[in-house]
Amino acid sequence: MVELGFIFETLYILIVSSCFIYLSNIIRNSRNGWEYLNLPDYELPFVSVIVPTLEEENNIGKCLKSLTALDYQNLEIIVVDGGSKDRTTDIAKEYGVNVIIDENLPTGWVGKSYGCYVGYQASKGEILLFTDADTEHTPKSLKITVEHLLSTDTTLLSLFPYQKAEKWFEYLVGFMYFLSYIGGGPRDKINNPYDKSAYMASGQYMMFSRKGYEKLGGHLAISSSLVEDVALAKLCKEKEQKLFFIDNTKIVSTRMYPGKFIDFFRAFKRAIWGGVNTLPFWRVLLIICWLIYCLTAPYFLVISIVNPTSWMIWDYFVGIIVNILLYLIWGLAYYLYWRKRGKNNIIFVLFYPIAMAVVISIILISLLNGALGNKVSWRNRYYSTKQEEKQSPGEMCDKAMK
Repeated sequence: MVELGFIFETLYILIVSSCFIYLSNIIRNSRNGWEYLNLPDYELPFVSVIVPTLEEENNIGKCLKSLTALDYQNLEIIVVDGGSKDRTTDIAKEYGVNVIIDENLPTGWVGKSYGCYVGYQASKGEILLFTDADTEHTPKSLKITVEHLLSTDTTLLSLFPYQKAEKWFEYLVGFMYFLSYIGGGPRDKINNPYDKSAYMASGQYMMFSRKGYEKLGGHLAISSSLVEDVALAKLCKEKEQKLFFIDNTKIVSTRMYPGKFIDFFRAFKRAIWGGVNTLPFWRVLLIICWLIYCLTAPYFLVISIVNPTSWMIWDYFVGIIVNILLYLIWGLAYYLYWRKRGKNNIIFVLFYPIAMAVVISIILISLLNGALGNKVSWRNRYYSTKQEEKQSPGEMCDKAMK
């Protein structure tokens, strides 16, 4: 038992060390690097803002209020509704925007991607912005992102909105995105078109040059992907197009799941399987290391206090202090990551193993569901987890363009 315990603790230290070596690498190589042109209004290109919707009556009003208040005159706003039975389209029409209703979802398409594609077909802009109905935009946000897109000659600029939260399960969003951050890689690599190992995007705010979007094949190329944002980001890398991802700004914000826990559960149950399928195995392994660290940190903390044995690397009091620090550092890493990206709650930070137990349960359910080939649901629509098995976005694009 002494030797076995020593092995466990040694493995624990190795996993923790690996986690923080990788995390320090991500932090050291992650810079936003905003660039501005300070163009006069008359030189700003025409932008098409496309908002896909389905049962969004509680969100669409706030979203369109912010979009129509943008300090940017040369734009059109297109709402593409997939057949809402609530007041979504009635509210949208009150804002004088172009409302398109298309509830005939073609076989092989995911609803959101199809809505984006329909909006693209109706659009006229040199620049396309796809954004979600639950987002709110500050007046200067569009000019900032357009100028950056132009100044860097970027094909896809994706911005991760600041995440608001009120209900307990909304704070779990941060833990999900922390793991996504670990799997996505440093922003410097994400934003390097020749480094195909790292890619990330947020479907809540995706801006394309029209030429770049069409060169990629757009949403048609990833029509069956359950995570269209990551699939498009990966497609950018496969085609060596410039991707720029920004994830610690408050110029756009959102409250993703203000309704019920079941909405949160279904959304991530759908997204996790699709997201894991796009990641290289070694990045998935790093996520697993962080999950192991999260689960074992409280265990070793309790053991160091109630049952110290001769196999412990440190003596009794040093062991307690070290294990307290190792427990707290996990929460601190999460807190420092999330503090500029979403609303924090100190209770969730301190007692992160409880929050992560819920998150891990959802991850396992999603993976099991996907492995069994079961369908996932979202807004009364059902999608297969067997979509385009073993095919990369590039292969899907080539197939779609034939």
